[in-house]
Amino acid sequence: MAIVRMEKNELLLEVNLEDIETIIKEAVNNIEQYKEEIAVIYEKMPKFEYKYFCFYAYSTYHLLEKALNFSCDEVGHFRLIAPEPFYYAFFGIISTLYHEHCAE
Repeated sequence: MAIVRMEKNELLLEVNLEDIETIIKEAVNNIEQYKEEIAVIYEKMPKFEYKYFCFYAYSTYHLLEKALNFSCDEVGHFRLIAPEPFYYAFFGIISTLYHEHCAE
């Protein structure tokens, strides 16, 4: 389960592979709401070697916010702390959702 904490005016979001299921459920249940976000993540994330992708810079944090029940409103950004396999699993899900719902 994701852990959200503040540290020196920075919101830290600590996740594990188990959190992928929660993210998938939110995305699938609200696919129309997240289509644009999914497309941007699909396009940009590989350029940042997956684990260095900045969700906030591309306004692609709404899915994570909703799925993992946190808000960046107070500090304006967050830092994702995750095991390396999380990033690849996350991108795999994004890629699948992109090809099923976003690609033309």
